[in-house]
Amino acid sequence: MGWFDSFSTVFTPFFIGLLVSAGVGLIIGLEREFNTHDEPAHIGGIRTFTLVALLGYCSAWIGKTSNMAVLVAVIAGFFLLVGVAYYIQVKAGKMGLTTELALMMTLMLGIFNASGLMRESVAIVVLMTLVLSLKEQLHNFIRQITEEELFAFIKFIVLALLVLPMLPDQSFGPQNLLNLRDMGWIVVLVLSLSFSGYLLLKFGSPHKGILLTAIIGGLFSSTMIAWVFSAKSRERKDLAPAYGSGIVLASSIMFIRVMILCLIFATPVAMSLFFPLLLMLLVSLAPAWQVLKKNKSAAEGPKLSPGNPLDIKNAVFFVLLYIAVTLFMYASRQWLGTAMTYVSGAVAGIADIDSITIATAKWASITPDSNRQAKVIILLAVMSNSIFKLLVSLFTGAAELRKPVLLGFGLVLLVGAGMLAFM
Repeated sequence: MGWFDSFSTVFTPFFIGLLVSAGVGLIIGLEREFNTHDEPAHIGGIRTFTLVALLGYCSAWIGKTSNMAVLVAVIAGFFLLVGVAYYIQVKAGKMGLTTELALMMTLMLGIFNASGLMRESVAIVVLMTLVLSLKEQLHNFIRQITEEELFAFIKFIVLALLVLPMLPDQSFGPQNLLNLRDMGWIVVLVLSLSFSGYLLLKFGSPHKGILLTAIIGGLFSSTMIAWVFSAKSRERKDLAPAYGSGIVLASSIMFIRVMILCLIFATPVAMSLFFPLLLMLLVSLAPAWQVLKKNKSAAEGPKLSPGNPLDIKNAVFFVLLYIAVTLFMYASRQWLGTAMTYVSGAVAGIADIDSITIATAKWASITPDSNRQAKVIILLAVMSNSIFKLLVSLFTGAAELRKPVLLGFGLVLLVGAGMLAFM
């Protein structure tokens, strides 16, 4: 018998599930032990949770192999035991229910493992541990949010989990480029980005530095950063080089966004654009690196208004823009020829880089032989968007702003031109 056969003999499915269940209970118990050790009479710790997970696993294994009544009795008895323990805790003045619910979940996770759902069980453990360990952070977050932000979050959940699944998954329009379910996904994607940017601007302490503010703001809107920083550079000319570097740094987030969108809607296009976008990202960091060397990044960044936490009107406008760009690019391909299609992509990139990226990536996913053309269109859109922000910076910012933006955007455009020539 070889070592692999010996290993398979020892580590049977039962034994593997047993080890996973022990690990599940160990992780949750460790977190509970750490966060409740100062309580005089906490209901469970690392040993209790490990034993509960093993109890769930063993009872479920017995239930599926011999007698299901055993599993039912264990679940009912354990829930009754936890209920009694909670009653005693309440009588002693402790009102929290978190540990008791965690115990019930741990028993169920042991049952999951016996049912073969070990990966799902581990995923639940990760989420449970995250929620349990972030108690103070979550409470602080709740204390800081407003009623408007709470309703915005509720509306987002309703749209993402209730409205989106109800949309029909049917393609229509020229070449079946449009799809209601896809449009719903785009709305959720835009709302996710804007909501994340809102939270980062509100809770991310952007005043720690111009460059940090640029990164956070770039996740929200790099064009907004170009306008705001250009105006600020006229007020603080001594900080104009830092503001210029911040504009380029915020724009560098665009390359990451384009890559992510291409991965979502057309992976082959994303793979072919990986090297050009990576080069553009790296060279756009040059001005920020110069500022960091001169220790000017410690300057306080300007306050950026996060705006509406869930701007549904903007998301709907984005979908309408996406439809317009999709039809515009289709018309260009049909009637204007390849050269004018590239020009159309560059023009659309000035208006919004995300919409042209999604529209082109979806077209490439439907017609795989168009990957090369899609790659060129997206690169041209990225370059035209960079030129627009460069012009905004040059014409609205201070003279001292010009050197870093010309350096950063100049290198980006040089790399883009080189890539296009190579293609």
